[in-house]
This record gives sequence, structure tokens and C-alpha cells, in this order.
Amino acid sequence: MQVGDLIKFRGTWGDTVTPGERQTGVVMQVWTNGWSGRIQSADILWDNADISPQFGVARLEVVNEHR
Repeated sequence: MQVGDLIKFRGTWGDTVTPGERQTGVVMQVWTNGWSGRIQSADILWDNADISPQFGVARLEVVNEHR
């Protein structure tokens, strides 16, 4: 996962988000663990113009890599 990648959310938001929103997004920043170098979280700009700072990457799937 890198800055500019198009991602898709795998999971449910529950009652906090209107159904159909925040399904796809763009990676704006990637945060790694300083010791292991593994990606821990990412800032995501969602399709409804919301931003999620330091969102956990466990439920994200890269759809289109920007390379």
C-alpha cells in the first residue's frame, strides 16, 4: 500500500455511516511501525469526501495500485 493507491473497504460501518458511503478511497499518507517497518495505518480520503486519519489497514484491500 502506497500513497495514491485506490482502496476498497472490506467490512461494515454499522450505524455511523450511511449505507453505500465510504466504500472506496484514496491513500493520502501511510504510517509504519518504526521498529518492524510494517504498515500500521493510513490516512484515507473516502468517496464521500470524509477523511479518516490513521485508519487501520486490516480491513482495506488495494484495488488499483498507483505505481
